[in-house]
Amino acid sequence: MITRRTKVQLLVFAIITLLGVSYVGARYAQLDRLVVDRTYTVVAHFDEAGGIFAGAEVTYRGVGVGDVERLVLTDEGVDVHLRIEEDNDEIPADAVALVGNRSAVGEQYVELQPRSDDGPYLEDDSEIAEDDTAVPISTTQLLTNLSNTVTSVDQESLRTTILELGTAFEGTGQALQQIIDTGNSFIETANDNFDVTTALLEDSNVVLKGQVASASALRTFARDLSLFTGTLRASDRDLRRLIDTGGASVTEVRTFLQQNEVDLAGLIDNLVTTGEVVVRRLDGIQQLLVLYPYVVEGGYTVVDKNPQGLYDAHFGLILTEAPLCTQGYESTDRRTPDDRGNRAMNERARCTEPASVTNARGAQNAPRAAASYDPASVVGSYDRTTGSFTWGAEAAQDRSAGSLAPRSLGKESWKWLFLQPMTESGR
Repeated sequence: MITRRTKVQLLVFAIITLLGVSYVGARYAQLDRLVVDRTYTVVAHFDEAGGIFAGAEVTYRGVGVGDVERLVLTDEGVDVHLRIEEDNDEIPADAVALVGNRSAVGEQYVELQPRSDDGPYLEDDSEIAEDDTAVPISTTQLLTNLSNTVTSVDQESLRTTILELGTAFEGTGQALQQIIDTGNSFIETANDNFDVTTALLEDSNVVLKGQVASASALRTFARDLSLFTGTLRASDRDLRRLIDTGGASVTEVRTFLQQNEVDLAGLIDNLVTTGEVVVRRLDGIQQLLVLYPYVVEGGYTVVDKNPQGLYDAHFGLILTEAPLCTQGYESTDRRTPDDRGNRAMNERARCTEPASVTNARGAQNAPRAAASYDPASVVGSYDRTTGSFTWGAEAAQDRSAGSLAPRSLGKESWKWLFLQPMTESGR
């Protein structure tokens, strides 16, 4: 006999079961939305349905956020009403609605893919434009395109290709396996050095910008290189003859260098000193090279034609030896050649005779006394700073007047070498 206690327990269990089944059924049938609607609706405009159906799942970043409420046919296509749970209120409005397939049997769903992470966000009655929606290619279209592709291939050519591939890879299984294994090792090494590769790609942007900035120079280099290679191609016969006959010349040069290596070493060593002298006088050499063509050009106006029709020029050299200057050197003590000890230099020794008597040189005689003869006229002058050539003596007179050291410097007239450029630049 069932006791009263047992009856109460069975009644309570039946009530709990009825409530649980009712709740689960109501949730499954979404009967709760008849009382409280905790969703908001977004309308996505599609060109075609693409197999989507009412009740299909709506996902965002792969997570379910709602379902498809209904589909409405319009003149432009299909409007899919997406019912999204109100808890998912941070879905960017700049999103793309895609109809996808979960499996090969065609279980469609709607995927929301955002273009950005920032707002504004989707809300009730928001719309997704048709340009921001897409559907998968239909199975019919896929099979049609596949059939057209297969039928467009020539069967005889395909048979030949397959036979040739079989012949090409016949017996190469071990080599192919080695290539695959090596490829796996390469991928693993590249994965281990991913950070280095990324940094290399980022830094290469700087190099590419430099190449873009040097585009004109690269084009010029390519053009000049093309001209150079064209010249080499045109001189191909001469180059071949030079290579064929140049062996004897190289042998002669090597023999000459071997026989004269000591003399050449001395010559090169002496050329160092000569080079230093030339460097110190580059300005004068430059002026000489600029003026020399003008002098040669003017030289044709002073020659005379002889009876035979040839041009003759007569040159004469008169040597006048001026008397030696001895006045001013009396304070210098004479010593025998055997006395090789160190002795202080006599800084007071100098020529004190007038320049008109012995033509004495030295800074103490600058500027020189006026000569009793008229100096030869200057052909022209070259200005190194401006690179211009001037006929006549005007430029030369200006230059010589500024090259004299002031008398106030006295014995330290050498300082004028440093002071003169500064005074001339201030003019």
